[in-house]
Amino acid sequence: MRRVLRVLCLACVPLLGGCAWTLRENRPVWNAFEENLVPESPTGFLLALPVTVPLGLVSILADTFVAHPLQVVDDAYHDSADLWRNIDLEHAYYTEAGIVPLRAVATPVWYLLSFLGRSMFAFESPAERDARRVERQQRHERQATAATLRWLRRLANGADEPLRGRPPAELDDELRAALQRAFAAGTALGRIRLYTECADESVLAAEVDWAAGLADPSAVVRYRVLQVIPGAVPVAEELLLRLRQDPDEAVRGLASQFRARQR
Repeated sequence: MRRVLRVLCLACVPLLGGCAWTLRENRPVWNAFEENLVPESPTGFLLALPVTVPLGLVSILADTFVAHPLQVVDDAYHDSADLWRNIDLEHAYYTEAGIVPLRAVATPVWYLLSFLGRSMFAFESPAERDARRVERQQRHERQATAATLRWLRRLANGADEPLRGRPPAELDDELRAALQRAFAAGTALGRIRLYTECADESVLAAEVDWAAGLADPSAVVRYRVLQVIPGAVPVAEELLLRLRQDPDEAVRGLASQFRARQR
């Protein structure tokens, strides 16, 4: 009987995203309506038709124009964001820079086309959509790992440049080793950059030897570490006492205010 009601309602709206609506997961409003308001018995079903048919139409309209479009907003965003992935500024700077205006123009158009297409048609099942999201997240993590590794290697070779993008959610052994090499082999400016960037990223901050930064041979590095060290990092009183007696006046002054700043 419920199938009959569904057919009756669908017959009235043949152009309203019917393809996407065929997947149960894409029609949450209809599912709630069908499970709670449509009688199971044939007699009750027939008697309720004057009420259930209009409500069924409203449910279809709600799914078509509100519920399902909201489900695909995130997918459309990632479809358009694909235009900005895999940009190789290191090896093809001028080519990539020249394409930026085209990407900027194409992005809203691609988003709109993706949003309308996903709203109207069933391109993939929810299971396939979830699998694609997992794959996209894994790809993003791989790209973040590679970008962070390149940055650390450049710092170890004497460069001083900011980290572009976010590091991966977890560091592997190769990244941990590269981070330690950057601290050991980099310049004082590179170490300042490292401590500054790591302070803003908890996944990197957890791998940093902040005590070594406070004991760095460079007074400028010691001063910067005192500025950026996360408040949750414990600092031994003995080390703090040495900093208050530091040969550099600026380091001594900042160290004397350190506990107050942490509070």
